[in-house]
Amino acid sequence: MWPKVSIIWLNYNSSKFMPIVLRSLESVAELDYPSDKYELIVVDNGSTDGSYEKIKGFLEKKSSLRKKIIRLTRNLGFAGGNNVGFAARDKKSKYVLLLNNDAVLFQRGLKTLVEYAENDDRVAGLQGVVLKYGTRLIDTAGDCVDEMLLTYPIGSDKEYPWILRRPMYVSFTDGSCTLYRVEHVLKCLGDKLFIDEFFAYGDDNILGLMMWSHGYKLVAVPEAVAEHVRKLTLGKESLLPTYLITRSRVALTLITNIRYRNLIQLHVLRNSVTSIRIGKELAKYFLRALIDGIELGKMLKSRGLFINIYKAPLIKIPPKQVMAYFVTKGIANKYRENWVSGSLSLLTVE
Repeated sequence: MWPKVSIIWLNYNSSKFMPIVLRSLESVAELDYPSDKYELIVVDNGSTDGSYEKIKGFLEKKSSLRKKIIRLTRNLGFAGGNNVGFAARDKKSKYVLLLNNDAVLFQRGLKTLVEYAENDDRVAGLQGVVLKYGTRLIDTAGDCVDEMLLTYPIGSDKEYPWILRRPMYVSFTDGSCTLYRVEHVLKCLGDKLFIDEFFAYGDDNILGLMMWSHGYKLVAVPEAVAEHVRKLTLGKESLLPTYLITRSRVALTLITNIRYRNLIQLHVLRNSVTSIRIGKELAKYFLRALIDGIELGKMLKSRGLFINIYKAPLIKIPPKQVMAYFVTKGIANKYRENWVSGSLSLLTVE
């Protein structure tokens, strides 16, 4: 018997990519999953471009799809919007699936994830392989975090199936398409998925690290379950993701036991200084992220939040390799890729 699932789907000013948005919604309606066992919760984050009206009109024609449509008066971000959706879930739902509005589920995608989750009660979060839209290239097959608190999307830009053959443990599952076990979410943060203050870009990795710290596991399975177009909502030229990712990274230095805390903050400061030659605006974003990240971390620490980051699969960086992160991004990326490739046997789920 299939368990109930609530699918949380966010929207914010998506008129510019409405075809992919409607395809995403259509994929939910076409799922190979009992129609009485899943619901769609649409949360509109205060859109002002007419996209909410188009989405609502589209869904009103899907009479067989169980759905809830919630319109917010302002943009609460990925964290806040998903928290609203989580609070609105069917309380009988065993799982929630997060699906970006620029991601399309494959017909058996939900079944694939639920089947794996049902086989291991220790699994708190689960994702499959997410492909780049319209290609066989991997967008993400799960994510690992290194000791400089930078993330590495496993298999990114490799042709599927690459070297993926069995489920593997990951630091966190990617928020574009991920399944969470409600029971374990409630034990981590209460009746919410994410820490509201993170807003976006950093919320899914922090939740994953929190789940590991609580003794749960996060797994990526080798089957492709969805395809995704990254960075459509904010646009590829926006500097906001850089600011938010960096702010989250800095905040983590204050609420975890990461051993390179001071070096990470220095790395962000160095990025601010070296970015001046690219543009003063980018340099300001890094500096602002450093200041705001320290303040956010202090605030969360005062609430008693602590994450034992070494309970999660972590890319360990020997001290002699740390300086590579201050030289070129390419060296650091190559190191992380080699670590993941060489650690597959350790990360593989037995």
